[in-house]
Amino acid sequence: MAVSIIHRADATYPAPDEHYSPGERYPEYKYDQVATQPNLVYEMVRESFSQMGLDKDRFGTAAWNPLGDLISPGSRVFLLCNFVFHRRQQESSRELWAKCTHGSVLRALIDYVLLAVGPGGKVSFGNAALQSCKWPQVLDDTGASVVLDFYKRVGESVEARDLRLLVMETDVLGRSNKKQADVPTSDGIEIDLSADSLLSQLGTRTNHHQRFRVLDYDPRRTEAFHTNGQHRYVINSAVLNSDVIISVPKLKTHEKVGITCNLKGYVGAVGHKDCLAHHRFGSAKSGGDEYPSNSTVRHWMSGYHDWLQTRDASLPLQGSFQILDKSLKRILKRTGGISAGSWSGNDTAWRMALDVARLLHYADSSGLLRTSIQRKHLSLIDGIVGGEGEGPLAPTPVDSRVLLFSHNVAIGDWIAARLMGFEPKSIPLVREAFADGKYSLGASDPTREKIFFNQRQVNESDVGPILSRQFLPARGWQNYFGWSQ
Repeated sequence: MAVSIIHRADATYPAPDEHYSPGERYPEYKYDQVATQPNLVYEMVRESFSQMGLDKDRFGTAAWNPLGDLISPGSRVFLLCNFVFHRRQQESSRELWAKCTHGSVLRALIDYVLLAVGPGGKVSFGNAALQSCKWPQVLDDTGASVVLDFYKRVGESVEARDLRLLVMETDVLGRSNKKQADVPTSDGIEIDLSADSLLSQLGTRTNHHQRFRVLDYDPRRTEAFHTNGQHRYVINSAVLNSDVIISVPKLKTHEKVGITCNLKGYVGAVGHKDCLAHHRFGSAKSGGDEYPSNSTVRHWMSGYHDWLQTRDASLPLQGSFQILDKSLKRILKRTGGISAGSWSGNDTAWRMALDVARLLHYADSSGLLRTSIQRKHLSLIDGIVGGEGEGPLAPTPVDSRVLLFSHNVAIGDWIAARLMGFEPKSIPLVREAFADGKYSLGASDPTREKIFFNQRQVNESDVGPILSRQFLPARGWQNYFGWSQ
């Protein structure tokens, strides 16, 4: 296995005018459209493959097929993106790019995936965005719709998939209405990790279940997924039916798990997000990990939010109650308060994320857990514009101008943490991905990994902060990482 890093000081996302096509006609490029302007992102994706030596004997010829070393002809490939949320009215394009995978990265990658799978293969991309995300808008905002338009024009079958099984309509005041997504309910496959779930290591309370929570979901449903020794997750069948999953996340920080790249990005395959335990109700001192210290006000606010999520949207005054809830959360955030497990003491979210990653490695297309890894996993991390601070929803954009390709998602995250200036062992999500066990993620010792950086082979210890400084952590992680500006 190996990691390939390409950093270009002048790298920027190309404009969508020419479908993110390459700025030169490479020998292996099979389409007529070539951009009139340089496309550094396409160059970097191509170079990330070539410097790793993929299909090296045919490089520079029309027969070069770099991903053919990794993806068999006729394969079903799913690109799991980070389309967390559409562009808000007050957001700039750069702020959107800091949180969502860019269409130009998808276009270059899919071109090479199509070479590998050939005419008998199937290529899809997408994820399960936030429940209130407007799917058509996020495709437009990220440039993914431009990518789809290109492949439609050239007769290639490439599909975008919204993996959510439940969506929510929300207005600017905070009022919401949940509804089933326009997909068959059979698209959701339930898998129980039971005692093999990392959440089971948290033990049980006297009422036989932990008070697991996901913000803006009915707590009764979340607890029902994780009770009586069961730890059930609902995975969209579109991902389980694939032969290859390529993770295409952003390089950004995360308020609950420290960083969000490949491993946390796997939750994008989950159709019903109320099965995703993000934190446990209450303070760390009372057996939860929602916030650090006991607080009567915080306890009341969390209880009020729980009560609100159990009520039907059609009940009297529900809209007013929702507006109050949203206003209280805004006040808490502005006063520096920690909520919803958004801090380094969250001992739940990283466990949940690794549970899902292991399911996507070991569950077959029917959801049955096997003893061997069931599909190939690759990774291309989009760090042309990275995100620091309050990720995953409101990161501050930074010009990290880097792409990272890896044969293994855990190793990719380890090196990504180095590029962000963090010690990987200090992040439970990353560190525990290398733990031995029944459902190992197949990662070797990252300190002995073969790493290529801008045409040079380097040691893991030589990989430093791509910004020449540490990424600013989310607020609840700044003391943990010893951040000082």
